[in-house]
Amino acid sequence: MVHVVFSASEKGSLRVALSGPGGAAAVAVIGGTGGPLSRLTAKREAARQKQRAAGALPMEGTPADVLCLPLALSVGDISEAEPGEKRKKELAGLWAMSPAENEEFAEKMLEESRHALETLRRRAGSGETVRVWQSPGADAACGIRFLAAWLRPLGFDKLTVERVRLPEFEARADGTAVQYDGWGEVEPHHWAALADPEPLPAPVLNALAGEWAMLQAKSAPLRAVVNGRVVSVFEDFYDGFVLEALRAQPDRFREAQAIGKLLATLRPGVSDGFAAKRMEALVQKGLLEEVEDPRPGRPVYDRVLRKKGI
Repeated sequence: MVHVVFSASEKGSLRVALSGPGGAAAVAVIGGTGGPLSRLTAKREAARQKQRAAGALPMEGTPADVLCLPLALSVGDISEAEPGEKRKKELAGLWAMSPAENEEFAEKMLEESRHALETLRRRAGSGETVRVWQSPGADAACGIRFLAAWLRPLGFDKLTVERVRLPEFEARADGTAVQYDGWGEVEPHHWAALADPEPLPAPVLNALAGEWAMLQAKSAPLRAVVNGRVVSVFEDFYDGFVLEALRAQPDRFREAQAIGKLLATLRPGVSDGFAAKRMEALVQKGLLEEVEDPRPGRPVYDRVLRKKGI
C-alpha cells in the first residue's frame, strides 16, 4: 500500500503512526531552561507517548510507504502539466523567509514531489493500493484532483485508490470532542482510529480529474472550498477576513500576531505564507506601513506594521 499526503506535517505524523507500537517518539520543550526539570518533563512526556502508541490500532504499511506532495496547489498558476518552474515560483513566494531560503525551500518541495509522483506511478501501476489522506482545506482538495489527473494515463480501471477524509470531530472516551484542521494535527496513535477509507472507483476518479482540468483551464490566482466545492477565486478572496483581523490590532502591531488571529479565523483555510502575501498587498496599497524590520532569522512577517487607513 502507498499512502499519499499533502503536507510535511502530515507526512511526519503518519510515518510515526506507521512505525508501530513503541516507534519513534520525540518531545520538544519550548522555552525551557534545559535543566534537569526540563529533561525530566520531556522524558515523562515521551513515555506517555509510547504508552499511547502501544495501545493504537495497527495500520497497514511502513514509514517508507508515505509519499508527500507538498505543492500548495490552491495557490497560484496551475497551468503546468506537471510541477515545474511555475510551481517552484509559487512555493518560493509562500515560504516568507530570505530569497535564498525561499529558493532552497521551493526546490526541496519540488524535488520531493517529483520523486513521490514517479514512485507513485511505478507502485500504483504494479497494482498496489493507493490510500489518499484528505484534509478539509483547499490544498488537499486540489491535491486529490491533481493526483487523479496524474494517475489517469495508468487507466483508472486498473487502479485501486482509496480516500480517507478527516472526520469533522473526534469523540473521545473522556466525553470531549476534538476538531482538527488537518491530518497533520492528529496524534500518530489516533490515525488508525479516525481512518474510514472509501474506495474511489473509476467514474469518481475520472470526475476528479475532470474537475482538475477545469481548474487548470482557468488557472486563477487562488482556489477555495466554497459550499463543499473547489472553485477558482480572485487573489483577494480572503481580504475581508484579513481586514477584520487587522481592525482588532492596535495602530502599531507585529504582523505575526495578526496573521495568527487570521489563521485561527480561517481554519482550515490559508497558510501563513499566503496571509503574509495579502498583508504585503495592503502595504503596497498604502493601507499599512512597515515601521520595524523582522528580527534576524525570522520570517518576513515578523516585522512591525502601522495602520494607515484601516
